[in-house]
Amino acid sequence: MLSSNSSTAKKKSETCGEQLRRMCKRIADGISEKDGITAGEWMEGVYDIRYIVDREKRYLGAELMVAGGGPNIWVNLDTKYVEGYWGGDKVLEPFIDNLDLDGYCEEMYGC
Repeated sequence: MLSSNSSTAKKKSETCGEQLRRMCKRIADGISEKDGITAGEWMEGVYDIRYIVDREKRYLGAELMVAGGGPNIWVNLDTKYVEGYWGGDKVLEPFIDNLDLDGYCEEMYGC
C-alpha cells in the first residue's frame, strides 16, 4: 500500500512557455541588477549581434542573440525587452540596461 506522500505523487512539470518566461526573466534581471559583471564580460555569452541603424548608417540600437536552437532569446537594446520565442510561445520581459550594453554595442559598431 502506498502512502499519500509516496514518490508516485509527482510535481507538475514546467511547460515550455513557463520555462521560456523563467529564462527571459533571469536574463532581464541579470542586466537590470548588474550581477557584478561588466558589459564586456556579459557580451562574451552572446551568439550573434544584429545592429539597428538608420539609412545613413548611424547606430540606433542592437539585438543580441543569447540563446538559440531550442528557445530563441534576443536582448533588444532598442526596445529594452528580452524577447523569447519557443514553438508557438512568445515572451517579452522588460529590463533596465544597467550594464550599459547599448553603449558597449554603439562603441563596437563605431570601430
